[in-house]
Amino acid sequence: MRLLHLAATPHPAGNRIDLSWTNPSPAQFPGVRVVGRLDTHPLTPDDGRKVAEGSGLTSAVDDGLRDGTVYYYALFPFAGSPPAFDVDPHNRVSAMATGANDLAGLMYDLLPAIYRRYDASLTPPAAPGGCLAPADAERGVLRRFLDLPGSQLDQLLSFARSTLDLGDPDRVDPNLLPLLAAWIGWRTDFGLPVASQRGEIRFAPRLYQAVGIVPAVEATVKRITGWESRTKEFVHNVARTNQPERLNLWSATRPQGGGAWGTPQLASVNFVYEGRPAAVREADGSSLVVYHVKRPSAGWDLWAKRLVAGQWQPSGPLVAQPGIDKHPTAALQGARLWLFWEHVDPEQAPANRRWQVQFRTRTGGTWSPTAVFVDDGTERRLPAATVDGSGGLWLFWLQRGDAGWQVAYNRHDGTDWQLATPALLPLDGGADPRVEDDLFAIAPPGTARKVWLFWARHDPGGPAGQTRWTVAFRAKQGLDPKATDWSPVQALAKPAPGGDHDREPAALAAGANLELFWSSTRGGGWSVFRAAVDGSALTVGAPEQVTDAPYAERAPLPVDGGAAGTVLAYRSNASVVRTSQTYGAMRMLDARFAGATTVDTRDKAKLALRGAFEDFLTYTYDAGEGGVRTNDDRIARDTIGLYLTVPAIDQQQVDAAVDRLAGVLTEFLPVSDRAVFIREAP
Repeated sequence: MRLLHLAATPHPAGNRIDLSWTNPSPAQFPGVRVVGRLDTHPLTPDDGRKVAEGSGLTSAVDDGLRDGTVYYYALFPFAGSPPAFDVDPHNRVSAMATGANDLAGLMYDLLPAIYRRYDASLTPPAAPGGCLAPADAERGVLRRFLDLPGSQLDQLLSFARSTLDLGDPDRVDPNLLPLLAAWIGWRTDFGLPVASQRGEIRFAPRLYQAVGIVPAVEATVKRITGWESRTKEFVHNVARTNQPERLNLWSATRPQGGGAWGTPQLASVNFVYEGRPAAVREADGSSLVVYHVKRPSAGWDLWAKRLVAGQWQPSGPLVAQPGIDKHPTAALQGARLWLFWEHVDPEQAPANRRWQVQFRTRTGGTWSPTAVFVDDGTERRLPAATVDGSGGLWLFWLQRGDAGWQVAYNRHDGTDWQLATPALLPLDGGADPRVEDDLFAIAPPGTARKVWLFWARHDPGGPAGQTRWTVAFRAKQGLDPKATDWSPVQALAKPAPGGDHDREPAALAAGANLELFWSSTRGGGWSVFRAAVDGSALTVGAPEQVTDAPYAERAPLPVDGGAAGTVLAYRSNASVVRTSQTYGAMRMLDARFAGATTVDTRDKAKLALRGAFEDFLTYTYDAGEGGVRTNDDRIARDTIGLYLTVPAIDQQQVDAAVDRLAGVLTEFLPVSDRAVFIREAP
């Protein structure tokens, strides 16, 4: 029920506000509760200080108030016992309390003394009721007369002092808030409580600074609708043929002794397009992880991160020089850490441009200068290093010879390289082992085979005449680099019809056996698989899928984290969900890393995301029909999608809220951008 003639008036005596109203329906709601607050109007009968309550009330007095302070009141008609209140937002009023500044006494003191002498000697006349107020019993007629203009001047002084707060959104009279908002070009939402209106004006400059970026959009959605939302820029869903996948470094951890893999965590956004990191377990139990990165201003360099107790530490450059430095491999030989990688300087003349294997060593915490491994003019690439149980360092690499690229290797016994001329990987029963890419070496002391070499090559697969990537490996029986005691080449078996790719193998010692990890398309898209490898029989167990996200997950590297468990580092183009700094419940999807990921009909996990917030596939541009784009035309560089969590309310209310949001949102978007609204159930 709406009360009539509601008014709040500061009393001339000061420190008091008088409230009055008319009850148009005293039979239906005979009682009224008056509730007051300092910061905003009370929203419920218990939301503040109870000023007065009773049946038949049409006025109330609130005294003992502070000078220059605005007080907010809400009146709640009620009936029955216990009372049933009627809440009407129109039954609200506010007023500023004035103070007793005694300007009448000041004027009296400024009069000539003769006036005050004769006025004080006059006997006060009897007041109606038989006596004067105690404060007037000692005052003469002139003094009491000056109270009439003095009380009004007291109020004028209080109002004049309040003008000092006109620029303070926390203290200004609420009736002046629209004017304060207009000074900075802010639209006042009169449907919000006074406290919220003050908060909007207070934070408006920050939002204006953020115009055109996602936080301003998120704040506007929350302010206008009160709903939760997720923000997505559809520019990353536009197909771009010149942008491949950007593979960031991620990791997942498995408890010591086995078990399920934990939730993947982002380790680094220093992205690459391909390539596995290298890791070395240090004496203090931490692991040094080295990887190549693409730096916009510096090209391809080597960076390193430390993994301590399963937690990633900040990264930093390890090799930064002109040219391209990629595909690192590392091994710890006693107290000496070896780091190898491939290098080429594209600025050199074509006749002198060739791939080299370079290296650095670290002893006692000091890194040696960069040096070239066997600088004889031969091209060398893709080094793979490991240390055997006797402390010997094995280095494998691809080198170009008369017959094309071949695998060569040598062993360092701690003093020097044992072979004056590096050995070549022998033929496999007279056939070329066809080592093409993804070299990985491991020499676990517990296995019967002393040194293992894994790689990827193309084998026939899929439709007739086509090939697929296959993981192959062989093992060396002893530690003599001169002996050709290599096992036959083994290859991973493929499920029928054999149209899947397997590559980028990496292994971890598991007692007398190995645990092999590799990337494969057996699950539809690229994901990580694992299988047990028998250390004696060279047989591979049943493959098991480790990661099953719809993203491309490549180049796995298992790292023994000791008590922290096994850490599986891998490359992924997964989107990153970023939390808004303005509203913690709001999320933005950063899908820039997906690259030109096109539709693959075999990848059901990716297809299931079509149209969803997490969809990272790329499509052709949505130009609309007849040049007119609707809310369904989303795939465009200028489109921002707002996924709104819509509550279960009337559809007309939802439409009205979205329309209102669309009208206001244009003020916080660049003129070249547009917003589309996708409604989601809670």
